Amino acid sequence: MSCTLVVSTTFPQYPGDPRGRFVVHYWRRRVSPTHRVEFLVPRTRWSRPGVDAGGPISRFAYAPASLATLTGRFGILENIRERPLRALWVPPLFAGLAHALHRRLARGDVDDVAAHMWLPGGWVVAELCHALGVPFSVYGHGTDVDVSLRLPRPLRWRLATALSRARTLSVPSADKARRVRAELSASLAVTVEPMLTAIEAPVGAAAHGGRDILFVGRLIRQKGVDDLLEAVRRMDAPPVLHVAGDGPDRPRLERLARRYGVRATFHGYVEGVAKEALFARAAVVCVPSRPTRWGLSEGAPLVIREAFARSIPVVATRVGGIPEVCGDGDGTDGAATLVPAADPAALARALTVATREPVPEPQGGVLQVARALA
Repeated sequence: MSCTLVVSTTFPQYPGDPRGRFVVHYWRRRVSPTHRVEFLVPRTRWSRPGVDAGGPISRFAYAPASLATLTGRFGILENIRERPLRALWVPPLFAGLAHALHRRLARGDVDDVAAHMWLPGGWVVAELCHALGVPFSVYGHGTDVDVSLRLPRPLRWRLATALSRARTLSVPSADKARRVRAELSASLAVTVEPMLTAIEAPVGAAAHGGRDILFVGRLIRQKGVDDLLEAVRRMDAPPVLHVAGDGPDRPRLERLARRYGVRATFHGYVEGVAKEALFARAAVVCVPSRPTRWGLSEGAPLVIREAFARSIPVVATRVGGIPEVCGDGDGTDGAATLVPAADPAALARALTVATREPVPEPQGGVLQVARALA
């Protein structure tokens, strides 16, 4: 039986933890009677037994359990922003992963390694697997790729050299691929893998046809939820806004919603039937992402395809890989309206249309993709 070892610093920490579940769902589809998938992930303060990943999970230590808060929760970068001293655990994280990976590969029964996130796991996997002669692939997602492009030049050169040896090197969108070739290395053979197979099927789906606005995602600045709140404030007789997700910006966004007088309910992370109930109440799913001054941009938000799977229209910003996930206006992927990023007025106009006009009936089983409100 062949074996793939999956390395990821983003992974569910306990049963029901939605963070990093896309990694689990992606690799579950590759498990077969002739192929085994194992996971090598960090141990954190929040780690609990009972996570079902479809294969064995090994959690390596990089800090005492009570202090291991660099990974998990909101993600490495956001965890550091919340408490900057957590950055002190970055070198131990690299060292702990390298030690655990070397020990696992020494057993000699791993056929290939797949690393999720270019940093930190992808770099460690690339260096060690090359030294040991083990085939490997590296999957980039979003922030990890953006941070890679902001490294000092000598580190960028070393990272590009390491990643160039990967059997497969991927990013979530053609937009990210263009940036990688322009800012990291024009010679890197980068493929586009938005991981659409990681999307979960509807659970206990009810009929959809509400009037509410739904946002699903992490509550961080690049997701643009404050722009969404401003847009809802501008609407005449606005519907209820449901915010499903969590992050370090949640307290600020809740205060902003109260100050604006917006009817907004913050649900935290939701999964399964609870998530489906929010989709059932939604007239539209909003993805108001925007680039940040640190060079962080959107990858390929899977919530767009989750909405399409439920025949719910999407209002999103024309940024990063979002146009690609929406079908880029080619009429093949669902009902999407794209507006400029960081433009609450345009967002308000699009949301007004989406919450007041009926969704067109599917033609040939597919909804027409609408172009942007400019």
